[in-house]
This record gives sequence, structure tokens and C-alpha cells, in this order.
Amino acid sequence: MGDLKNQIFLQYINRALDQAREEYIKKNIPKKEKRFLIKGITYEISNCRFDNGKFRYEISSKIPQDLVLSKFAIEQFFKRVVKIMNSMDKKPTEFSKENIVQNTSEMEHKERDYVKLVYDYSEDELHSAEEVEKRFKQHQAKNIPIPHFPGVTTPSGKLVIAIVEEKMAKYIRQNMNDFIKANEEVKTNIKISSPKADKKPKAAKTSVKKVSAKVAKKASAKPTKKPAVAKPKVKPKAASKKKK
Repeated sequence: MGDLKNQIFLQYINRALDQAREEYIKKNIPKKEKRFLIKGITYEISNCRFDNGKFRYEISSKIPQDLVLSKFAIEQFFKRVVKIMNSMDKKPTEFSKENIVQNTSEMEHKERDYVKLVYDYSEDELHSAEEVEKRFKQHQAKNIPIPHFPGVTTPSGKLVIAIVEEKMAKYIRQNMNDFIKANEEVKTNIKISSPKADKKPKAAKTSVKKVSAKVAKKASAKPTKKPAVAKPKVKPKAASKKKK
């Protein structure tokens, strides 16, 4: 019975993840394999699986290598995003930096680094007897039909599935929104550089002799004298003799 219940939970948890994923794709720029681009960073939401008594899914984001060039800077970007996400109420169970190499041709390959976060949820985090009882009373008081789920026969069982799906939809949106904000905060405030390799040598300063303002002003005030041109002397005309 436990395996069947977990399978039913998993079916509707993944439906909640699918709906959230589609919302992000429609509101932003769609990418291949159900990924989406937000402000220059690609995100992905995995499907959920049941593992060691927990419902587990992953979210990931590509580190923007157009801004973060060196290996040192990539590592610092990853650590800063993880630090922010670990300050949230729901902390990731696991986190890792993944390096993926894609061969685009025989002579060329692309290398990408990703921040990957894993979230686990126990059944107790997804529903409780008190929540089911409260929801059942609300349906009775307002005469609201209980939602239908194939394979689930009892009213309380149907309400459990409805609550599980609603809660997981809420959790994935909260985690994704926090993740997007964390990436944007690190990207906006990024001032990451290698302590030695990224420093450029300072150019040698050239000494320039300063001319005093008074001398410059005095020199500019005096107009340049033109050289005097000697005027040619005019010889007096000889008196003309009258004819007798």
C-alpha cells in the first residue's frame, strides 16, 4: 500500500512541477529541453523521484561565463549563490557545481558550469491530519465538491492528494524565485577577480613640468611684436628749368 501511495503522490507532485515549469517557460525565454532563460541565466527544473523515503527534485542554473571568465571567479560565483540559498528557511539538502562539456563539432566543444541544488521533502512536510480535517470542514460548510483523483476513493484520500499537489507547487515556486534572486544578486554585485593573475601592471607615470600660472598668463597677455619694416627714403624732385 505504501508503494502505491508514493506512486500516486509522485504522479501529482510531478504534475505540480510541470505546471510551474511551464509557467516559467511562458513568462520568460524558452530554451531546449524544457529550460528557460531569465536575465541572461538559463534555469532548469527536474522531475521528482522518491528516494530513501523522501520526495526529491533538483533545480539548476548556468553560471554566466560572459561575466565570470576565470576558474577562480566561477568557483566564487557558485559559493556566493549557495551561501544565499543556505540562508533561506528551506535549505537545499545537497548542492554541487557541475561541469558539462558538449561537443558541437569534431574540432569544437563547449564547456559550461552549473549551480545544482537538491531539495528533499518528507511526507510530513506535504500534508498533515489537521490540514485534511480543516479542509474537509471547509468543503462541508461551503458545499464545495471534493476534487476527483482517479484511483483514490475516499474523501480524505482525495483531500490529501490535493494538499500534497498544492504544497509542492508552492514550494517549487518559492525555491525557484529565491534561486533567481540569488543569482541576480551575485551577478549584479560581481567583482570577482583572481588575486594575482587578473591584475594588470600599472603604466609608468611620465613627469610633466608645470608652468606657473602667472608666467603662462603673462605670456598670453603680451601680443607678439611684428618686426619693423624700414620705409624707403623718397628723393626730392629736381626743380624743372624754364625755357627762355
